[in-house]
Amino acid sequence: MWKSKLPLSSTANILYSDLKFFQKYTNNLIEHSDYFYLTLFAAIIISLIVITEGLAKREIVHKEIARKMLHLSAVLLAAYASIIFENYSVLIAAAGAATILTFFAVFKKLIPSIHQDRSLSWGIFFFPLSYFLLLLLLGKENKEIIALSFLILAFSDSFAAIIGTFISKQYFNLTGDKKSLIGSLTFFSITLIILVVIPREFNLLINDKISFTALTSIAIVVTIFEAISSKGFDNFIVPIISSLLLLIFVDNQQIQNQFVIGMGLSAVVAVISYKVKFLTVDGSAATFLLAGLIFGLGGWMWSLPILTFFILSSVLSKVRKKVNEEVELYFEKSSTRDYMQVVANGGIGGILVIVNQFINSDLIYLIYLSSLAAVCADTWATEIGTLKQTTTYNILNLKPVEQGISGGISLLGTSGAVLGAFVISLSGIFWIEFSFINYVLLIVFTGVAGSLFDSILGATIQAKNKCDVCNKITEKKHHCGEQTSHYNGLHWLNNDIVNLLAGLSGGILILVLVW
Repeated sequence: MWKSKLPLSSTANILYSDLKFFQKYTNNLIEHSDYFYLTLFAAIIISLIVITEGLAKREIVHKEIARKMLHLSAVLLAAYASIIFENYSVLIAAAGAATILTFFAVFKKLIPSIHQDRSLSWGIFFFPLSYFLLLLLLGKENKEIIALSFLILAFSDSFAAIIGTFISKQYFNLTGDKKSLIGSLTFFSITLIILVVIPREFNLLINDKISFTALTSIAIVVTIFEAISSKGFDNFIVPIISSLLLLIFVDNQQIQNQFVIGMGLSAVVAVISYKVKFLTVDGSAATFLLAGLIFGLGGWMWSLPILTFFILSSVLSKVRKKVNEEVELYFEKSSTRDYMQVVANGGIGGILVIVNQFINSDLIYLIYLSSLAAVCADTWATEIGTLKQTTTYNILNLKPVEQGISGGISLLGTSGAVLGAFVISLSGIFWIEFSFINYVLLIVFTGVAGSLFDSILGATIQAKNKCDVCNKITEKKHHCGEQTSHYNGLHWLNNDIVNLLAGLSGGILILVLVW
């Protein structure tokens, strides 16, 4: 028998060196294959842009078909890349670069077919942005969920748009973009088929780990998100929400059951609120999504505070309108809330309840209560402060101003702010473990501070208009039957954005104080 003339230790060293060389060679090969695929995919997408633009420009193919051909192909390549790439750093860098390039492409209007009816669509930018964020946050270990979410975006969105454009005769407009009923039904059906069939056929890790009813609820949620999205925002929100819900639901039957119940309860709240004119149609859709997420993921602990705010504030608005309707002439919107008001007041809570699924912390719940206390304090300051005629002062120079003007404060309104923040603190008291007095003082202080911050923004940079007929200052874009003129403040900083910033300030303040 042949025997090695080398000592055992030397032989082991040689074998170890060979193994390391082989491993290094294999890693280089894999990395090079990733670069090859990246180059190939980039070439395909660029070629598709040139081809579809040419077809649409020469009217060989309808513009909508051309757009969706590009959309379907690009999103499918992204879904495929998330599965086959070994080095996710390469893929993340490519997605980041694509996000920057598409932003400038839209901003500079370099791709004519992405404009619909002279309205700028940011969908081609939102798609790589959502891809970049999901790759960065979920990572390679969740590649199947990422791929599944982008399959939904590829097929459901494309076929819904095509069928809705060429077949449907029934359209609705919730937030700016015209959508079709049959298109939304198509989106829901294809989404559900993808969620149910693909994991089973390809034996994905999530197969049999999420119930059919939970998958159906995901399909409903992403369909409504698509329906209320405009200017291409569905390319961002559909894959983000799909991925997060799939990730949360895997191996968590309790959350799945709670979410299904939450969807049912939120539907009841949305329908009743629309019937009693608390909400517009788009406000009802937004409330259904927001309430469903908050109750489905957070239970009564998260639902009771926002229900307290919504119900009591809506009743208060109706009462104030009957008592002092004249002040309504100054407000941008009526007491019937639309989707932007719903998002401005509760959007932060919707984000925090999702974050809480991954970073479970009492501090996140306190931030939620403080942000809600701020918007409640601001709402109640306005509604209670204008229940009757009272002297109102500019928050910065304390000079008298007309009641209802942004940036005005009064003793009655400030008392309403304190009461609103106090009510929110009571709504969350059952789930707080530390001192009652300290907790209430903390929530009331941050809530009122957020309300005062809202007034400061209202007195300084919030957009104000002037009626050319009666010369009154108002938030409305139309007054006395005529379009108003911009008076001062930033054009884009309307009351909804100010409310959102007020809620954000309350959350940031308690984060600073507690930390």
